[in-house]
Amino acid sequence: MSIVRGVYEGLTAIMYSLMLDVIMKALLLFGFMDVIYDLLQLITSILWMSIGMFGWDGVCIINRGGCRLSTIYRYVMFMAPTLLAISYISYMYHNNDAATILFLVATSLLLGLSVSGYIGVLMISRQFRNKLGVTGSAISIIAVIMWLALIPSIMEIGVAVNAVGNALMAIAVVSIRRRYTPTRRLIHR
Repeated sequence: MSIVRGVYEGLTAIMYSLMLDVIMKALLLFGFMDVIYDLLQLITSILWMSIGMFGWDGVCIINRGGCRLSTIYRYVMFMAPTLLAISYISYMYHNNDAATILFLVATSLLLGLSVSGYIGVLMISRQFRNKLGVTGSAISIIAVIMWLALIPSIMEIGVAVNAVGNALMAIAVVSIRRRYTPTRRLIHR
């Protein structure tokens, strides 16, 4: 696989990761519901982290910060879903205190990972002088700060603001990705 193709696929994965990031936060906003809903939260978070890890590993070629982000995703992928799963099991066995604490710790890890991804997009956007990505990163970081209030109405607004910021970042990533579009070789016979 060529370097150009690897960067192109990495940027594509980051774009999908930004979309899944908003979906994951919308799911986490509701907390514990039932087994199917909790499994959906767990699967979405694992999928989001896996796609993010692959994406930042591909971008590692053009930005060294991507290598570090890929490593952070790799380590958090073992911790956060495990804590989420244990919190769901604790909730099923009516140990609400332990379930709440573990859920808050796992959500904090996921929010921290989101912010590190936004900072990664900020670094790439500044590298390519893309002001849209910088603006989207700032908006999404503010949206994550809104989650720290732990007030449901403010958190809902935070998810909506985060969706706007992630959309701006996705547009910026698409414009950067166009520079790395793989070319096909024509074979003459």
